Amino acid sequence: MGSDRWVLDPSSRRVALDVLRRGPISRAALGRALGLSSGSLTRITKPMVASGFLVQGAPVGAAAGRPSLPLDVDASAAHFVGVTIVVGRMYGVLTDLKGHVVGEATLDGDWRTSADAVAAIASLVARFSAAAPVQGIGVTLGAAVDGDGSVRGAEFLGWPTTPLATFIAERTGIPATAENDVNAYAVAEHWFGTGRGCSEFAVLTIGAGVGLGLVCNDQLVVGHHGAAGMIGFARLPDGREARGVVESAAIARRVSAVLERPVAYGQIAALAQTDARVAAVLDDVADAVGQLAGLVALVTSPERLLISGDGVALIADRRHRVRSVFGRLSLAYVTPPSLHLAEVGFREWARGAAAVAIRRHMAPLD
Repeated sequence: MGSDRWVLDPSSRRVALDVLRRGPISRAALGRALGLSSGSLTRITKPMVASGFLVQGAPVGAAAGRPSLPLDVDASAAHFVGVTIVVGRMYGVLTDLKGHVVGEATLDGDWRTSADAVAAIASLVARFSAAAPVQGIGVTLGAAVDGDGSVRGAEFLGWPTTPLATFIAERTGIPATAENDVNAYAVAEHWFGTGRGCSEFAVLTIGAGVGLGLVCNDQLVVGHHGAAGMIGFARLPDGREARGVVESAAIARRVSAVLERPVAYGQIAALAQTDARVAAVLDDVADAVGQLAGLVALVTSPERLLISGDGVALIADRRHRVRSVFGRLSLAYVTPPSLHLAEVGFREWARGAAAVAIRRHMAPLD
């Protein structure tokens, strides 16, 4: 796939971005969404179809009249590397232009210096580049990240403020971006997952931490210095601090207290099946998640709200409790958001990193 396929003028990029996020889409629907006449749309899309960047689907429509040929992007037109960093490990994926994971890899190591992290990321990129040319790199971690890709507050790694994206681009020669992991996951779900097709979308993540990714009017809300979404510090309607109730470490402490012995987080789900005391803790956690989701909905009013993260596994069979508490907090005169729950692993976090690289590649009109 030649790089000339990416030589797109602003109008063509605008069309490409809309087809990427909404396709397959008919020309009529695309023209309405972009405010373009049939003639203008044909002029823009004809060379993009000829180059293979856009592809035409099978004809659809009624027997009478001219059938529609929906447009979609060729997912193989570009590839991106996404990497998420945690203590002692990196998870990497290679995705196509539509965010489909086509390769995976992990690296274990000590990322206590950003230089070590950059070297490790470069090695992952080199590994993936053997399979396909890489057009962009995205890296995420649990920290605030500025718009220029500078990481702030990565205390878990012991880093000072670090221009991570710049360092990676200089090392690899490939455009790079860095983002908070929850924000990046929200981008991936907005473009390619649960939030696809809606302009107001929120992701609440629970697990080792508690975070919020928010999309308003199709734009990711990052806040000053990228520090938006610190929802774990919020007080629940019952007065408790959210992170002290729903974070994995807090749950493990509570279960250990009721059983009067140390209990690892990974043991809790099994224990809840046979011990009513542990089950009661998870009932309370599910209720607290419902309160937190209700608080998010009241403040942000999204069209869809996704509760995700590894912590969802503990309350998967208590969804009814989450939904019940959430429903009681909805405003009577506002249609509540549709509520979705899904467990997420590090593969999905890394896919989120690739999604922000895809977004940057299409950035002129995002």
